[in-house]
Amino acid sequence: MILRRRLPQRRGAIAVELEHAGHHFRMQIGCFPDGAVGEVFLDATKQNSMLDAFAADAAILLSLLLQYGALPDEIGHALRRSPNGAPASLIGAVVDELHATEAARR
Repeated sequence: MILRRRLPQRRGAIAVELEHAGHHFRMQIGCFPDGAVGEVFLDATKQNSMLDAFAADAAILLSLLLQYGALPDEIGHALRRSPNGAPASLIGAVVDELHATEAARR
């Protein structure tokens, strides 16, 4: 069984504004000491909406994948893309941002 990699109790976060399909989101990205992305929090601008709940739940699942060793580019490779190569979903847009953040930190 693969062990979950825990983040330090105190850590910085990177704040990002994200837009996908005409909706705006606030994203917080937490990293491990080595610069690898380890967690993401995602909120829709309309709080307590169905989209906000979906975004928050998706972020939790992505965080767990990252903490169990999946890399953002591996996750992104498995997700759907539009014919022009853009992410087909909010989750794909988040993963693209995680991959870009991790690349910039290394």
